[in-house]
Amino acid sequence: MKAWALGRVARVLAAAASERIRPSGPLRPGELPRSPEGIDADWLTAALGASFPGARVSAVRVLGGSAGTTTRRAFELEYAGDPTADLPRRLFVKCTTGVSQRLMLGLGGFIETEPGFYAEVRPGLEIEAPVGYFGAVDPRTWRSIVMMEDVTSTRGASFWRPTAKVAREQVEDLLANAARWHGALWDSPRLAGWPWLKSTAEQMRLIDALIAMADRTRAGVRRAAPVIPPALRARRSDLYEGMRRSMQIAGAGERTYLHGDLHVANTYATASGRMGVADWQAGLQGSWAFDYAYLLITALEVEDRRAWERELLDGYLERLAAAGGRPPPREQAWLAYRQATLYPFFAWAYTIGRSRLQPRFQPEETSLTMLRRIAAAIEDLDSLAAVGLR
Repeated sequence: MKAWALGRVARVLAAAASERIRPSGPLRPGELPRSPEGIDADWLTAALGASFPGARVSAVRVLGGSAGTTTRRAFELEYAGDPTADLPRRLFVKCTTGVSQRLMLGLGGFIETEPGFYAEVRPGLEIEAPVGYFGAVDPRTWRSIVMMEDVTSTRGASFWRPTAKVAREQVEDLLANAARWHGALWDSPRLAGWPWLKSTAEQMRLIDALIAMADRTRAGVRRAAPVIPPALRARRSDLYEGMRRSMQIAGAGERTYLHGDLHVANTYATASGRMGVADWQAGLQGSWAFDYAYLLITALEVEDRRAWERELLDGYLERLAAAGGRPPPREQAWLAYRQATLYPFFAWAYTIGRSRLQPRFQPEETSLTMLRRIAAAIEDLDSLAAVGLR
C-alpha cells in the first residue's frame, strides 16, 4: 500500500476509534453526524438554512433505509410555525457511517464527489435527477453526508430491480437524459474548477495504485463464472489491461461531466413515466462513451441490445448535438462505444468479489445480472480488439 494511503487509513481508523470511545451527543455547530440516526432537528435547521432561509425544523423521524457503499435513510420532517408548501417534507440522506465505507470512498477518490455534484453541478442542470439540499465532508475523519430530495415520495419513483425489463422507450429516455448533462457541460471550463472531479485516466492511476491491497476481481470472476463466457474467463489479465487502455482512451479528447457509475440499478422511473438517474457519488470527467456504454450494456437484455444498439447510438448522438455537445462521426462513435465496455466488467467483478471486511455493495442477483449482460457485450463487440488486444 502506498505511503499516502497508509497515512490516511491510520487517521481514519484513529478517528473511528475515538468515536467509539466518545459517547454520541448533540452535534456541535459545523460537526457532521456519525450516522443518520445522529441527526436532530437543530442540526437539520442549520443544514437547510442556505436553501430555505428562516425555516425551522421542529421534529424529524427516521424512516426505512439500507447500507452499502454508504448508509442510507429516508427522513420525514416537520416545521415550526406556518411553513410554506415548498419546504421538503421528505429527505433522503446518505452518510459514511462505517470505517469500511469511509475508506472505500476516501481511498477511491470519491468522498467529495457527490457533495460536490449536488452543491455545484446539479443546480445548473435541467435533468431528471434528485434535487440536493446539503452536502459536506470532514477531511480528517472522512465522515460525509448528502441530503437530497426523496424522489420515491416526491415523484413516485421506483428503482430498477433485476427482475425488471427495461423497454426501448425507457432506455431512450435515459440516454436523452444523459445527453442533456453531457451536452450542457461539453468541454466546459467549469470542469477544471472542480478539483474533486478526476479524469478517467486519473481514476485508472488510482485503481492501479490501490489494486494490490484489495484485488477482489479474481474472486469475482470465480463467483460469477456461470454467467461469464469461458473465452473471457481465460483472458482475465487481458480484461484488466483492456480496462486500463479503455480508461486512458476515455480521458483523451474533449471531455464532459460523467456520472461515472451509470448502470441501470442507479436509475428510476417516476409515476409519470420519466426515467431518472440517482447515486452521483462516482463522478468523473472524460468521454461521453464512458457513461453511454455503461448504461446501455447494463440496462438491456442481451438480445434487445443486439437488436437496438446501432439505432440507439444514432438517437443519442442527435440529442447530444441538440444539447450543445460536438458528437464524433458515427463510426468513430461506434468504436468509442466498443472501447468503453471494459470498465463495467471490472467494477462488477470487484463488487461481487468483495471480502468479508468490505460492505455488501449490491445483492448477488444484481451483480450476476450485470456481469452476464456486460460479458456478452464485450464478446459481441470484440471490445478487447477495439483497444488493441487481439
